Amino acid sequence: MIAKYFKLEWKLALIIVSLSVISVLASIAIPLLTRQMTMDIFSKYGTPADSSFWGLSWQTTLAIALGVVLGNAVISFLTQYFSVLMSKRIEIDLRNKSLEALVRQDISYYSDKKIGEIITKVISDTQIVGDQSAQVPVTLLSAFLTIIGASVMMFVFEATLAASVLGMFFLILVAMMISFSFTKKRITKVREIVTDINGNVTDRISTVRLVKSTGTENYETQRFKELHKDYYSESTKLAKVQALMITILFSGISFIQFIAIGVAMLKYGNVDPQVGMLFFGTTFASFTLAQGIMVGPLFQVVMSAVGIAQASVASQRIDSTIKSTSILNPHYFDGKKVDSIDGNIEFKGVSFAYPEKPSKQILPKFDFTFKKGRSYAFVGETGSGKSTISRLLLRFYDPTEGDVIVNGKDNLKDINLASYLYNVGYVEQDPQILFGDVYENVRYGRFEATNEEVIEACKKAELHDLIMTWPDGYDTILGERGFMLSGGQKQRMIIARMFLKDPQVLILDEATSALDNIVEKEIQEKLELLMVGRTTISIAHRLSTIRNADEIIVLGADGAGIVQTGTFDELKNKPGHFQKLYKAGLMD
Repeated sequence: MIAKYFKLEWKLALIIVSLSVISVLASIAIPLLTRQMTMDIFSKYGTPADSSFWGLSWQTTLAIALGVVLGNAVISFLTQYFSVLMSKRIEIDLRNKSLEALVRQDISYYSDKKIGEIITKVISDTQIVGDQSAQVPVTLLSAFLTIIGASVMMFVFEATLAASVLGMFFLILVAMMISFSFTKKRITKVREIVTDINGNVTDRISTVRLVKSTGTENYETQRFKELHKDYYSESTKLAKVQALMITILFSGISFIQFIAIGVAMLKYGNVDPQVGMLFFGTTFASFTLAQGIMVGPLFQVVMSAVGIAQASVASQRIDSTIKSTSILNPHYFDGKKVDSIDGNIEFKGVSFAYPEKPSKQILPKFDFTFKKGRSYAFVGETGSGKSTISRLLLRFYDPTEGDVIVNGKDNLKDINLASYLYNVGYVEQDPQILFGDVYENVRYGRFEATNEEVIEACKKAELHDLIMTWPDGYDTILGERGFMLSGGQKQRMIIARMFLKDPQVLILDEATSALDNIVEKEIQEKLELLMVGRTTISIAHRLSTIRNADEIIVLGADGAGIVQTGTFDELKNKPGHFQKLYKAGLMD
């Protein structure tokens, strides 16, 4: 994944790598310049300089070293700046791809997932991957080059000490790699728990009215405490392995410093004083600086290791989201476009079972034709498959068998869905209100509509006068899922949306079942006005919503499918399933 983005953003990547190389060269130049300064000072005291002395005064060399340090500061700033640019481009691209994958998924994808879990993947995980994908490679490259450069400098200064320091260095790296494997496992577990907690928080916030109406605040508070026990337990285990990594790091640095001093003492402690003084005076300080420069990447490696662990877990989750394929036919997005639905819609040999429960058949094999401009009502007991009809018409799902034919010739599976749905209106029991103002909500699906057209649609839905009583009028933010609106007001908002959309096919799925009788009557009047001249499919159980339908389709229980068809007057006077529902008061 990272390699792909570095290839895609190769110019930016080249700048970052080049700056990193220059920064490393600048860092390892400091020990070399330090040695030149000490050699110049010792030469002034009569100690002859060797052939590696450049002949520059210590003042000149110091000025050069200061320039290198200042220049390296500028380079470090630029490296970090361009790295952040790279990371944000990666983060944004991953987030866009995740969102695209999610909105293009079929509806069954969401049947077993919590919104909070999805939000964690889209927001938190993409940010982690974005931050680490640019920083980690650059950090590791810088660390690798710094180790190489510092090692070369140490070998130039003193080979024996360099070999001992490098030996200890690699032992520490091996120990850290072992502890890293445990760290990654713990981070994976903690991320899973955090995702689950986010899902629970989102679920409870979205159902806060239930919590308030049942007085279960104390229960929820205690429940969240229980949820966090596992998080605390796993975080404690993670803290242990992270503490182990830090202990290895700092102890290792101490050992590296000690071994360099110990070997230097063993080698030069009992030699000719002149040789020892020359080493400790002109070389040891430079060697120690080079050693310190090499030790620095250890900190970088530790930070990168944690970042790699987090990014690895997050990238796997993002990848699973992006690569999740819809169970719907690929023509869902690139199929034949339809300008209008000017013919019939036919169900040919259609049967259906939900993908989540494939063994339970909801609709047995049947044929049915929705004729253009006529109104249809589906009735039946709960679970008989009424709402399934609307979901097949909206292509939330494809039939398990058979086809849905549009305009008498085009298979819905082969049609560009957006062009088809542009001509379809949908009003359901739970109105979908966006977080935004009235204009945004009513205009959704008809984005080209003007504010004046939105206002006219609201007047038709008898919503205009109410809106004008709000302080901000049509600019009023409605709150998430229309939190501030009553059920009737939400439905009026959706009806206004439908008036503006002016669909050729209108699907009403239990559109008034959640409303009281008075509000239901008002809304039904607006729906009937909206239905004029359109092919209308109503999913309902109230008499007022089906009485005037051109044809009523009765569905039997337990997957029996269509058991009766006819007008309201025909069915209520004819012995059968509808008459039983009617007499039992289930259709009133």
